Amino acid sequence: MDAETKGSGVSEFEQALVSVDVVAMVYSTGTLQVCLPPRQFAPFLGEAALPGVLIGRETSVQAAERALATKAGARAERLEDVGVFDTDGRDPRGPTMAIAKLALGVQPLAGTPSLHLLELGAVRGLPFDHEAIILRAAASLGRLLLTEAEALRFLFGPVLSVRDVLTVARALEQATGRAILPTDNNGIRRLLGTHGATKTGEYAAGASKGHPSALYRL
Repeated sequence: MDAETKGSGVSEFEQALVSVDVVAMVYSTGTLQVCLPPRQFAPFLGEAALPGVLIGRETSVQAAERALATKAGARAERLEDVGVFDTDGRDPRGPTMAIAKLALGVQPLAGTPSLHLLELGAVRGLPFDHEAIILRAAASLGRLLLTEAEALRFLFGPVLSVRDVLTVARALEQATGRAILPTDNNGIRRLLGTHGATKTGEYAAGASKGHPSALYRL
């Protein structure tokens, strides 16, 4: 026990609650979306928020899996550390520390009719510091997509188009204020080639003007 706490007891210091908040990102209906189910408890009851739980006698990964299952009705193939958020005043209940995770390969559990998804570019007015957490998770996602074929596979599936990746690249640039991924067709093609993706010989449906978007397999 150090000089500051000797004789006074650690009970004089308010213990921060430690939680896990999960940023589950999904590529759906041609846009990059975030899972934001309504909060089940006060404060901010009923408001859209990141799924999160207090950590019990479990690892942060186990807590994140529990948060996804109980708050979002979902599971994830991969969880990545985003960072720790402990800004003073982030929670009206008192001192808290949140371990943020990025979830990829997100799927609804059996019995979940649909996930509560919101387009990344439309995220506004969330409780706590969830917007800041999402922005840092967006940057983490960009770095993963840049360096790992597996991250592309978890977000898009085994077959994807240049247009898909370009849409996400531009959404991440708009959210974070910087281009993490290439934001042109040729740059995306080079990225896919770096990750070992090969053309299927087919093209994405629903192309509007311009050249159709080639499909690639990872």
